[in-house]
Amino acid sequence: DPEIDAAVTFAVNHLPEQLRLIIATRGEPKLPLPRWRALDRITEIGLEDLRFSDEEAALFLNRTMGLELDAESVKVLETRTEGWIAGLQMAALSLRGHLRVEGVNHLAEAVETFSGEHRYVIDYLAAEVLRQQPKEIRVFLRQTAVLDRLCASLCDALTDRTDSRLILTQLEQANLFLIRLDDHRQWYRYHQLLADFLRVDLSAGEQAALHRKASAWYEANGSGTEAVKHSLAAGDISTTVSLIRTHVDGMLCRGEFPAVLAWLEALPDSAIRIHGDLAGYKAWLLYLRGRIEEAETYSAPAHTAEHADIPPTHQATLLAFQAFLAINRGNPEKAVAFARQALDELRESGSFFHACALSLLGHAQRLSGDRKTAVETLSQAMQLGQKLGNHLITLDALGNLAPLMYAQGRLREAMLLCCENVERYVDVRGKPLAVAGLVYVPLGVFFYEINDLYSSRRNLITGIALCQQLGMVYYTLMGQRSLAKLQHVSGEREAAWDTLTAARQLAEKSENPRRWRLIDAAAAELQLREGNVAAAARTLDKAGISAESPSEFERLVYARLLLAQNQPRTAERVLNGLEAAAIKEERNGSLITVYVLQALCKRAAGNRAAALDRLAQALSLATSPGYRRIFLDEGPAVAALLPQLRHVAPAFVIELLQAFPHEQEAAPAPESLAGPVSKTQLEILRLLDFGLTNQEIADKLGISIGTAKWHLHQIFGKLPARNRTEAVTKARERGLL
Repeated sequence: DPEIDAAVTFAVNHLPEQLRLIIATRGEPKLPLPRWRALDRITEIGLEDLRFSDEEAALFLNRTMGLELDAESVKVLETRTEGWIAGLQMAALSLRGHLRVEGVNHLAEAVETFSGEHRYVIDYLAAEVLRQQPKEIRVFLRQTAVLDRLCASLCDALTDRTDSRLILTQLEQANLFLIRLDDHRQWYRYHQLLADFLRVDLSAGEQAALHRKASAWYEANGSGTEAVKHSLAAGDISTTVSLIRTHVDGMLCRGEFPAVLAWLEALPDSAIRIHGDLAGYKAWLLYLRGRIEEAETYSAPAHTAEHADIPPTHQATLLAFQAFLAINRGNPEKAVAFARQALDELRESGSFFHACALSLLGHAQRLSGDRKTAVETLSQAMQLGQKLGNHLITLDALGNLAPLMYAQGRLREAMLLCCENVERYVDVRGKPLAVAGLVYVPLGVFFYEINDLYSSRRNLITGIALCQQLGMVYYTLMGQRSLAKLQHVSGEREAAWDTLTAARQLAEKSENPRRWRLIDAAAAELQLREGNVAAAARTLDKAGISAESPSEFERLVYARLLLAQNQPRTAERVLNGLEAAAIKEERNGSLITVYVLQALCKRAAGNRAAALDRLAQALSLATSPGYRRIFLDEGPAVAALLPQLRHVAPAFVIELLQAFPHEQEAAPAPESLAGPVSKTQLEILRLLDFGLTNQEIADKLGISIGTAKWHLHQIFGKLPARNRTEAVTKARERGLL
């Protein structure tokens, strides 16, 4: 009533200072609110202010409604109702009814399934919301219910109207469960429970038709992700395939692997297998996530499927995929050949797989020992990736290039290159993109080497999280290996073993033996730091790691084992082979490590003069680029030699000697126990005491049987014990049980 509005306006404008007027209304009243806001005359308590927080929801549900829900269940209901108090009340009434009928059985399931389709919600929204609205509004709400986000143009497309902006404004002013998503009043969304409720009344055919319209609008307006999502929801397979082909290159370039894989997994399997290019994409993405056996099932269809609309570059894409497979199967020479063939067909195409093939070629060259050429190829791949706006290949090439530079002795250059690119790949809020994880991990390794442990930890933790988000198993494992070592030298032994356990579980899922050996070698390295030589020997023997291992890291750990076993001459023979390869390939960074270990071998063999000579060579290579941890990690044996080498690099040697006392060296394990037993291993000991089998232990702890066996192997080495019975007996003797 305009007269009432005018009267209220007059009253507010002439209120005495000591008087306050409270107005409660469902919708926004037709009063001069903008002017009163400008004059700071009003306090508005809106939807956001009235919604319950987690703590308030817990008090209401448990104290007022007497439900005794755990924090997780409360959070689910708070999220589902968005803190709407009436919604929480209806949820509580529903759960009370469930408790009367079912007791506590399936209560968590009842919490999870609460939605706008529940009868209490339907009754409330039907009576209190929809019936109060004119038919025009009810139809509009129904037709736009399939949308997660609404704007005027999109709503016009779904409703065949031209006045959606006006209706959205009316809905917002009426506080009709419409939530504004920006300050420009362009994008909105419905409250979750209202959206659920509105969709109940739509038939499958109506929903499909509306989703098709939404998909077409999003595609026309440049949002391929949303277009695919609605096309999938419509069940329109042919349109979905076409949309995926249109947008997959851009998605992969930005490193949006999880989204692309989610699209492909949402399609019927039959649709994937008859489209060879889609089968190839799916196989490739599954391989990246370590799901190798599953990926193999799509490899054959990728090659044999014949479909008229397969893109002409498909064959070249398959060649790049074959290069990737060859690398993962340990055949870099084959990978080089496949990558070159792919490049011949894709040259100047500017596609994702063009840059990918170049990066794969560099990776394969590195693995085959042609590291000098690999540096050139990876530099080209990085430049091409930047030119094409291909974030993933740019940073994947850099993620392979930077460690090569590090191995060449170009530590500072590698760090600078990584730092520059980390700063570039951020979103609009300044947060790192997932693909930046490929750079954060090596950057963390480099900070560790210069003995900046704080920066190393920060970069490794960030990199691991981003690589997990991206689904890049190899980079995640490299980050976890380095983080475990950092934690160990910082005195956090239990945290280090927990990190390696997580890495082991991930490596097992990847079904790639080379990755298992990587983690086993890292475990042996930590065991040697703890003085547990016997356990390290068992770990390396079980993993098949020896002087003949293809990995330089594995052979270095094996050489350390031989040195710890008082076999310096045998260790030196292993190191001599690594030295020859490093000299041939001009890898000064690798030579520093080899020279330090050779110095320790010569010292152990009683040849102190030769030991000093070797260590001097290491210092001459390490001083300028700043390699430090290579010396510090070898501990007191290196510290004992350094004072006699001050003349080689005076300032650098003094700096190293000053760093040694501050090292939180792992305390030697007590004689009764060869190493610390982690929380997981204590739990396994308790389960052993109950007589559980390996499989039962794995099931109980939610780990794989391989991880359970790995922990048992660690336990036997630490106690030490030869079998389960002896392990339990010795654990009792030491007060662990």
